[in-house]
Amino acid sequence: MPETVEQPVPDARARAVGERAALILNGSAGTIAAMPDPAGRLAAILAEAGYHLVVPPQPDLPVDAQLDAALALQPAVIFVAGGDGTLRAAAGRIAASGAVLAVLPGGTMNRLAARLGLPPEPEAAARSLAGAAVDRLPMAEANGEPFLYQAVIGRTSRLVRFREMQRGAGILGWLPLLHAAIRLALRRPGRSVRLRCDDGPHRADVVVVTVPALDTAPLLRIEAVRRRGLVGTIGQAWCWVRGRLGAASAVVSCERARLAVRGSAGHLRVTLDGELHLMAAPLRIRLRPDGLRVLRPAGERQAGS
Repeated sequence: MPETVEQPVPDARARAVGERAALILNGSAGTIAAMPDPAGRLAAILAEAGYHLVVPPQPDLPVDAQLDAALALQPAVIFVAGGDGTLRAAAGRIAASGAVLAVLPGGTMNRLAARLGLPPEPEAAARSLAGAAVDRLPMAEANGEPFLYQAVIGRTSRLVRFREMQRGAGILGWLPLLHAAIRLALRRPGRSVRLRCDDGPHRADVVVVTVPALDTAPLLRIEAVRRRGLVGTIGQAWCWVRGRLGAASAVVSCERARLAVRGSAGHLRVTLDGELHLMAAPLRIRLRPDGLRVLRPAGERQAGS
């Protein structure tokens, strides 16, 4: 039977407008870099939406330095404009500070922003957060490292880099992913990743762990994939990029709140929200159902209630 976890209690504080706020920008993120004066334009929109920025945005500084300056002034809300990797890097520190994270999509995939019901453009997203509600966002940790959407464990995790390259590139953008998938498929399966799902132990080539969306059961979705030749591996990759990996052949799925993943070596290749890491085995993953407070457009909060 799947593990069960008590549902988190919704945050009692309903509104964030009028709070002291800060704006962090990843100036090299695709959408942000393409904007003229992104700091000035987003700051003006947030002011119109009722937020008081306690420090002028400094997009020329590294994200960590911007976050240091913001946290020193203890804002109630921290807006972060960037991609999923930028949000992941900031999430742990924001959660520890007690501040509320406000997402402004600026990267290639922006999967977290989509989950929160935000428009894909940063300026439209900023406008949508006028009158926003505070909600609780599930997050997970892999050996203490936070991630907000998905971890990919095993050699196949390298394909995440090619999937990110596809975004906005049209049909030609799929070619690097297809080439990488074919090269991987031609290699002999190693079955080097080991884990336990509900029906017992499993060996796999890659494991995909997805954080639950808001308003769903607080359990990690785990998909253990065993490669099956050239055609089978390409089919699995195609299902994965479409978000339907569980429907592919040779995939075992389960839901758990905690997971330990072991490998044949002392380290595992792991992608956390699109960023590649080399992490010590065993990799211990746990879900924090109420790990992070976030701003969510008020209409989205009502629809999910």
